Amino acid sequence: MRVGLVGACLVGLLAVGCNESTKAPPSLTLTPSGTVNVLGPATFHAVAVATGGTVTWTLVGPGSLSATTGERVTYRPPAAPAANATATLTASSGGLSAVAHLALQPPPVAANIKIAGLAGAVEVRYDAQEVPHIRCTQAADCFAVQGYLHARDRLFQMDFLRRVATGRLAEMVGVLGLSQDVQLRTLFTTRSGQRLGDALAAHMEAPSKLVVEAYISGINARLAELRAAGGPIGGEYAQLPYPLTGADIPAWTVSDVMSFMRIQQYSLSSTLDEEIDFGRFAARYGTDLGKLSVWVRTAQVKSETSHTLTPAAPPIGINALRVAGAALAPQGPNLAAVAGPLDALAASLKGLRAALQPHDGSTGSNNWVVDAAHSVTGKAMVANDPHLSLQYPSNFHLAALTSSNAADNLDVTGGAFPGTPGAQVGRGKHVGWGVTVVGYDVTDVYQEQFLPPAMCGGFPYCVMFKGAPVNLIPVPLTFMVRTPAGLVNANALGLPASATPPAAALVVPHHGPIIQAPDAAGVGFSVRWTGHEEATQDLSAFLGLDTAANVDAAMAAVANWSTGAQNFVMADDAGHIGYSPHALVPKRPWAGTMPGTQPLLPWFPLPGNGSAEWGPTGNTDCAAAGTTQPPATCWIADADLPQGKDPVEGFFATANADPVGTTVTAPFGVPVDGNGNYLSYTWSDGTGFRHARISERLQALTAGNGKVSQADMESIQTDHASRLGAAFERYIVSMPPDDPANPYEQARSVLAAWKTGGFDCPSGLTGIDPKLSPVDTSAAAVGNSAGCYLFHVFVRELLTTVFADDLAVAGLGIDAQAAVKGMLHMLDNPPGSPAAADQSFCQNVDASGALVGDTSCEEQVKLALSTAYAGLFARHGLPTVGAWVWGRVHTFQPVSQFPMVTLGYEPGPFARPGGAFTVDVANPSLSGGGTSFAFGSSANVRHVSVMDPAAPVVRMQLPGPEVARPYGVTVGPDLLADWARNVYFTYAHGDQILNATVATQGFTP
Repeated sequence: MRVGLVGACLVGLLAVGCNESTKAPPSLTLTPSGTVNVLGPATFHAVAVATGGTVTWTLVGPGSLSATTGERVTYRPPAAPAANATATLTASSGGLSAVAHLALQPPPVAANIKIAGLAGAVEVRYDAQEVPHIRCTQAADCFAVQGYLHARDRLFQMDFLRRVATGRLAEMVGVLGLSQDVQLRTLFTTRSGQRLGDALAAHMEAPSKLVVEAYISGINARLAELRAAGGPIGGEYAQLPYPLTGADIPAWTVSDVMSFMRIQQYSLSSTLDEEIDFGRFAARYGTDLGKLSVWVRTAQVKSETSHTLTPAAPPIGINALRVAGAALAPQGPNLAAVAGPLDALAASLKGLRAALQPHDGSTGSNNWVVDAAHSVTGKAMVANDPHLSLQYPSNFHLAALTSSNAADNLDVTGGAFPGTPGAQVGRGKHVGWGVTVVGYDVTDVYQEQFLPPAMCGGFPYCVMFKGAPVNLIPVPLTFMVRTPAGLVNANALGLPASATPPAAALVVPHHGPIIQAPDAAGVGFSVRWTGHEEATQDLSAFLGLDTAANVDAAMAAVANWSTGAQNFVMADDAGHIGYSPHALVPKRPWAGTMPGTQPLLPWFPLPGNGSAEWGPTGNTDCAAAGTTQPPATCWIADADLPQGKDPVEGFFATANADPVGTTVTAPFGVPVDGNGNYLSYTWSDGTGFRHARISERLQALTAGNGKVSQADMESIQTDHASRLGAAFERYIVSMPPDDPANPYEQARSVLAAWKTGGFDCPSGLTGIDPKLSPVDTSAAAVGNSAGCYLFHVFVRELLTTVFADDLAVAGLGIDAQAAVKGMLHMLDNPPGSPAAADQSFCQNVDASGALVGDTSCEEQVKLALSTAYAGLFARHGLPTVGAWVWGRVHTFQPVSQFPMVTLGYEPGPFARPGGAFTVDVANPSLSGGGTSFAFGSSANVRHVSVMDPAAPVVRMQLPGPEVARPYGVTVGPDLLADWARNVYFTYAHGDQILNATVATQGFTP
């Protein structure tokens, strides 16, 4: 009946016409226009409305243009313009024109700046993108100047994130940050009861500490200038609830830098939220093995079978629990008794989850390396596009650091998070590298049984562990809050009891901090995370990469990386490539056993009674309070972790997926590698779509002794073909045909045309303005844009209809990755097939979980596709030229680190190609309703390097300016607009800056 009504709607709409259109008089606007003083390369933007043509550009006078057509163009002046030189730039479209008169200025030379402690003079040369190239005589001086420049260019960003990481945000933004401070101060407490940053600083090795001390000397030199200037700080600070001066910004410490690093690592490694949600799902559906096998499962999508490494032995598929070599019947965990405490825990962390979204390391990072033998130039190459939330300014700050002291071996070109020294993405003198999140399981949530105080030997709190009470460690907490009167102790604010911060955090010495206080039955929860280890040397890993002489040295350096596991891929200038996703991964020999009646599965909350401890036997205590770090025997040995060098295929590629193929098809066994080690259950992207696409393209390029070029590397990085679309289309095309007049068949014809176009997802526009950019009228763009748009509306409708009702019963929302895997798993294994999957998600249930509609998965697919087509038809009419345009709805808009900062720091929106799980990452929400497919996370840099020692090539994109300023205040190229258009710039490496300088600056002791 529903399809019939939709068909009737189509007839009615055809009678009156459905295309949305607006008529406006022709106009052409140029920004900037009039007389423009040009100090270096400058970007100009032309908006043509109803002119009937594209924008063309002409230049009269010295200099050059980056293009002659398009919305935007970059004017590049000559290196040494003559005195009083001028040029004229004209934009034309449809008989209209707009002019800018360019007054060329010589490159400026800034005054010297003093930083106490420098060993000698430091020169900084700026390129056309405002990227500083720091040249020093000692490495420490380069890091000191980098610290100054980070504080000068990105102070708000680094100050805000430092306060988040140290649990002092309320001292900046007032009571709005208090609850987050309480949660993070608790989470970032070690098992011995120390602040995590303090503990890491105390154990830092001397070489790394010297670098950090030099770096913070530069930061504090900039803060001293602000204090001397007095008065409120402008920029983003001006939009805070309370004005701040330089005196309100504490000096940076080594502990601050380490806290800053650890919160980034937390966002890239902790599975706290996932394990709580898995527990809540099991609390409702723990005895429903069918639902567990669909939702809580590890299998990569069947069609996406590629992995970074081919396992030494076939993956071990375990479909039942292991006990002393025997097998037990599959069984889910019985968590119904703790459903209430788990719900309370999830609610208490909801705000923190949202607050940490700017550091979100969710699905999307890609990297790969190609060896010399498979490269067009005979030189190895590396590509990387790490994925984080899109902030304005961007999360990364670019810089090059070169020391003339040969012993330093420092000649690095790349990007760093402001607040950390060196480069986390880029290339050194001899080695280039890329990073993506691995997704090892390094977090466990423990269900603690609190005992009555009478059993605690005079202490107020203790828990049962291995049959005996263990006292908790109280860690006193004091919270200060910014008010109109200055900083005030939170306890003096008169807050309601529910909002008053606790006087102390409680730590379980063998697990970690208590994250949910005990309920009336004494049930509470603690968390153990490898990031709580105190004696790790993570910074030395990146500093070692910055200066590594070859791939072997780079792999030795990343062996120091402990937390926030990264797929490190490396290429050196001798042509070698390597892969090493090193991190601390705990041994869990108990995983998959069943003591008593509870299976021990590490992706669910675990009993805290001592039966599920980290260690080589499961009984050894690897977490005694006061120890700095458990011994090496507590972790999976480095030799047993995935790694490799110079593979016969000629490349390594990663994209957050399972690197070795350990996934299994049911959630009741424990997936292990060829050595019997459990590494992970979910990975960071268990679908495999992006890795399969990258591998597909590299294999095609290298087949038959083929070679990969730099242009190929950039093309792969900006690839937006949808393997997700191809996976679903296979099921849609195999379904029986219907009445050709029905929306279902009309939708299938649109998807068939999309398949012919390779499932590509272009924006369908010639520019990046989602409202004003002209439509790309080429047949391929029209068909692919319409197909991509329809598919995303369809898959959102399908996943929401199938999963939202069942998940709501457990108090959960839709996780796109799990929903895609679950849906394809059900379609892969329909009723009657050898491995038929439970189809109950496809049935409709009410709020209590009672069945209200017995609908098959095939029927849900048909209904979702019909609904998607009908909805788009009602909104846009038939999918003709200019109608179903993906870029009108698929957009991004960067935001400030602090949501209250909006004026000038929320540019856009901008239209983008790509879509869900494409290599060029642009993942919109796949749940809910509506036709807005905005996304907020993507590549924070795009980097490609050719490791040629004689003529190195570094290509880069950055989604925002180097210097934090309101959008539209243009100095040099508009890097954010270039990023939106996938336009790279050539990043000068080493002495190449001598011919690319547009301004200079000096630093002296």
